[in-house]
Amino acid sequence: MAFPHPTIDVPGDWPAVRREVERVTLLDALGDELSRGLTGDHSVVAGHVCATTWILDPSASHTLLVKHPSLGWSTPGGHVERNESTRDAGLRELEEETGLTEFDVRPVLDGPAFVHATDRDGERPHRHWNVAWLYVADLDAPLSPIEGARWWPVDALPDGTADIAGKISELSALLADS
Repeated sequence: MAFPHPTIDVPGDWPAVRREVERVTLLDALGDELSRGLTGDHSVVAGHVCATTWILDPSASHTLLVKHPSLGWSTPGGHVERNESTRDAGLRELEEETGLTEFDVRPVLDGPAFVHATDRDGERPHRHWNVAWLYVADLDAPLSPIEGARWWPVDALPDGTADIAGKISELSALLADS
């Protein structure tokens, strides 16, 4: 795909990332498709592997979102770079976009929660294959004011977050079971 920085492109042979995707808790057809794409299967939609961090407070009543220039309010995340795991990429992006570090969040699962996709239009249409990690953070954790990170009540999410609202109940259930 030849993105400006060294990303993990799909299709491609990426065994370490494929092993992470095979550990997804809520595995569905999209996760299966990404797994095939990470073996070089050219029938899979071309794109880049990204990582997203889904942050809930301990009671699962709030989620942390960031203001993205083209996506609007979204979960923190971004491209996974070569020689980086999706977990490490998600934590890197979390710190860049919110100021929270791995010491401010607690993982809920031993692997990714699920896979979701964002299709990009424009001059170079492609897919962002998002490997989603679930964490818990306290509402009083210090956020960076630079990127516009903000806690939102899960029952009053901003417009444009249909995919987020649809996953919150599943993630809340995972948190309750942990």
